[in-house]
Amino acid sequence: MSDLGYRIRQFIRAVRTPPLSAYENARVRAFLGDRAFALYQTMPRGDQRHALNIFDGLAAQGYTARPLLEAALLHDVAKRELGLGYRTAVILLNKWSPDALTRAARAEPRSWRYPFYVSLHHPEMGAQLAAQAGLGEPTLTLIRAHQTSASTFQNAELQAWHRALKTLDDVN
Repeated sequence: MSDLGYRIRQFIRAVRTPPLSAYENARVRAFLGDRAFALYQTMPRGDQRHALNIFDGLAAQGYTARPLLEAALLHDVAKRELGLGYRTAVILLNKWSPDALTRAARAEPRSWRYPFYVSLHHPEMGAQLAAQAGLGEPTLTLIRAHQTSASTFQNAELQAWHRALKTLDDVN
């Protein structure tokens, strides 16, 4: 499958994604608890669906570890402010040049270029949000590392969880 074709399908899914059902929301709330669920609900519905797909995929593979499943549900939470236009621009900038997104990004929250900064730094920003919601360090570590290609975890269990999360994130 071509990357462009994948991105087009991803765009269409994001635009057409219906809200989660009451049952799905209840499942997520029961797993995360009230504070983390409130954070989860700040994400656009496409991101909520993406996260739930990864959560369900990990569960279907037999994963039951709370930190991994929490990270699956909240790994992209910092992207909640990125509109579809910015997300599209991020994809185009990454295709145009390996460092175009970095050049476009500005750390100033009032700048129109700030969403590019968020896109680059969403793993760390998401971990900070998850920490404020009361989630523990293994979850935060996985959120911080979810976009890195190869983990350098000394802990074999965290390394395996990272690989599982990254694999599903890359195809969902």
